[in-house]
Amino acid sequence: MTQSIEKRIEVIEGFKPAYQWKGKSQEKKDKKLRQYAFLDYGFVMILLCLVIYASLFAYLEYDFVSKKWDNAALLVQFTMLFAFKAPFAYLEVLLKKHAKEIKDSNISFNEKVNMDLEFMISKLNDRTKYIYLTGIPLIVIMLAAFFQVMDLNPLWDKFPVAVFAISLYLLIRINFDVFRLKRNIKKVNDIMQ
Repeated sequence: MTQSIEKRIEVIEGFKPAYQWKGKSQEKKDKKLRQYAFLDYGFVMILLCLVIYASLFAYLEYDFVSKKWDNAALLVQFTMLFAFKAPFAYLEVLLKKHAKEIKDSNISFNEKVNMDLEFMISKLNDRTKYIYLTGIPLIVIMLAAFFQVMDLNPLWDKFPVAVFAISLYLLIRINFDVFRLKRNIKKVNDIMQ
């Protein structure tokens, strides 16, 4: 194992896990992580697309959707709840898989690739920025959706624009994080082949 690979594995191990499990074997933890990764990424993408669709057409007042916007509060609430943790479990699965792939290789590559990965992981580990950028609007939308489910929110018909904007931002941010990480991993995988 070269110094570049050792440094890369060390950087990968610095990624904060999305979920903590106690008392389980590593195999069970990995299986559970893959299941949560599907939920964190795949399911959230589907939910975000549905919410974007519903909020856009509710704002544009298409008859077939605008009448159902009042009933979309529960969908919005669950989407925002799941989107808050996305895509950290999926990124963790990608990183663990990559670490296993490169563990026994003897390749050298530009240190800039490791520095880019280290920068990405440090940004992803700093989850407080996600709380400020997405958490506060998510909490407001979740509270509004909760009150709408209880039929206590007369202003719910004013929320499609905010829901659309936050959902679109989350969709772009999540996919951007995944794309950047995959691109960095691909650089090393291309050298290995």
